[in-house]
Amino acid sequence: MKYSIGDTILILHSKEEGRVVDMIGDDMLMVEVKGVTFPVYYDQVDFPYFHRFTVQKDIYVPKTQRGEEIKKEKAFPINREETGVFLSILPVWITEGYDERVSLLKYHLLNETARIYNVHFQIFLNNRLHLEIKHEVHPFQHFYLADLLFEQLNDQPRFEFTFTLKPPDPKLAVSFSKGWKVKAKQLFLQLNDLKVKEQATLSYLLFETYPLRLEDEPFVDAKYLNQGVSATTYILNSAIEQPQYEVDLHIEKLSDDYEMLSNLEILAIQLNEFQHYLDLAIAHHQHSMIVIHGVGKGKLREELHDILKVTPEVKNYINQYHPLYGHGATEIFFK
Repeated sequence: MKYSIGDTILILHSKEEGRVVDMIGDDMLMVEVKGVTFPVYYDQVDFPYFHRFTVQKDIYVPKTQRGEEIKKEKAFPINREETGVFLSILPVWITEGYDERVSLLKYHLLNETARIYNVHFQIFLNNRLHLEIKHEVHPFQHFYLADLLFEQLNDQPRFEFTFTLKPPDPKLAVSFSKGWKVKAKQLFLQLNDLKVKEQATLSYLLFETYPLRLEDEPFVDAKYLNQGVSATTYILNSAIEQPQYEVDLHIEKLSDDYEMLSNLEILAIQLNEFQHYLDLAIAHHQHSMIVIHGVGKGKLREELHDILKVTPEVKNYINQYHPLYGHGATEIFFK
């Protein structure tokens, strides 16, 4: 692999230097430039050494004495500017003949503030719940939300966010909700403009500062907020970062209150779990993976296979009798 975490890189279109903070698949990196973290493709960055040589007068190199200990770089600047919370869209382009088109849109939440938020996130397609997630987002960090196929813009996608503070602040609102509705025509124009400018992502400001609590609004401790939350909430475990060879999608493994869920809500939870571990397997160059989906009516299996068909990193997949799983599992092989 050309780059590794910690490498210094150069953003080609802006000539700014940054560093690699994470790897996203085989063709993307997560980089940090001047305290801002965002994803880029490999062909949008390069090592900075040739550029440094050609513009050496602009590079400041601190003097060090022999034997001097070089201090480690801090994770974030001490006086980092807070700019708000953003929804970021990363388009995935594919080439068909002489034309390029967007096949997939990757959505991230960017927390460019010094606060910790509990985020309740929902996607609605054609006014029906498609995905629901609850997650904790830390200061100056990004969080992957979901992928949507470009064709799903025809389904009138709508995003709903509910933010609560951790820890709660008596001076600030108990919770804050924000909706964002995709306008397909406007987004299409912005994507074309993004391509012309050779930029990687679009960002939309959800809020700049968390709102103050109203005078007549009672203060409620955040630990009690979840007691009235619908059991459909799917809580992602942010500690799970390692890929799994075997992923069990039986709903009783994923939710304690599955008996209260509708079939659509169950399917959304299962598909999100599958996508999460599929992305991890690809990012870690895993050779294969087994996903246990059961037999049932075959709806979950069909949805999984539809995702695998459009995932370029998948070499092939097999759903046949297995001595451990019967016909209720699919084995996936990666390129």
